[in-house]
Amino acid sequence: MLLIPGCASRESKPVTLADSTLYYSSTQEKSSFQGISLSNKISKKTGKPIKPGTIFGLEEQAKLYASTANTFSTDKKLMFHIDWIDSEGNSFYRKRIDISPEDSVSMITSSISLSPQKRSQGNYTVRLYLFRELVAEKKFQLLDSAAYSSIVKEKSKSKLKQTTLSDSTTKITTVKKTSETISANVILCRKISKKTGKPIGAGTTFTIKDKAKVKAIVNVTKPDIKTNEQIKFYFDWIGPDGKSFYKKRIVYTTSNPSFTISNSISITSEKRLPGNYILKVTHRKKIIAEKKFTLVLPE
Repeated sequence: MLLIPGCASRESKPVTLADSTLYYSSTQEKSSFQGISLSNKISKKTGKPIKPGTIFGLEEQAKLYASTANTFSTDKKLMFHIDWIDSEGNSFYRKRIDISPEDSVSMITSSISLSPQKRSQGNYTVRLYLFRELVAEKKFQLLDSAAYSSIVKEKSKSKLKQTTLSDSTTKITTVKKTSETISANVILCRKISKKTGKPIGAGTTFTIKDKAKVKAIVNVTKPDIKTNEQIKFYFDWIGPDGKSFYKKRIVYTTSNPSFTISNSISITSEKRLPGNYILKVTHRKKIIAEKKFTLVLPE
């Protein structure tokens, strides 16, 4: 887990709640925690989220609210932090909320802007801390307005269609038989940091040399996921000649609608030639993401 400045984390196996929130039982206060809800609107009457979800569109003047019921029973003052994490693992906004026993606060809420000028499409995380201890986190995805509108339309019509997002690395695929929607975003890098879990040397141009690799990190979102569902993916690496030189099958089991899979290839001089390459990631014989990259010789 990533540490945020001033807040502590711990090694603990979380419980996945029905709404896909990961819950780490508090070691300090008892709670009947029910999860973090994400929504574009909050009811003025009840203070509860309206139409919660995990995929949202970037739009001027739009907001995203993270809210959870205050179910922590105590006779002392509580200190919460709600921390928003971007697709690169960086905290970009943190809100502190203090609640006294005499306060009649039923909901803990924080919000961020979804303006395209402030946010980029990608996979995000929101985390809840109690007394600087991580107690819950939830993943979600932000899409540009065109891609988000496409998902809404495809969901209602349940037609077979494929839409490519503006960065050319992400595709939204809806399968007619099941109305299944799945999206994926590819990041290519040299390796992943063991300390932070972040990609190192991310880009689309890599140098051929001894022990060098290209690693593909694919952030996947599947809103209609089932409990402990097994999902099959194929990583297909294609060389400058247009032919596939390595194909890897990955079976991932999860109950979380947002997750990450990865695969890598060696780019030593004995195995690779300089030129333009392509990675294609498929699910049920449909390409859900692809990324072009180039291998060059050392200068």
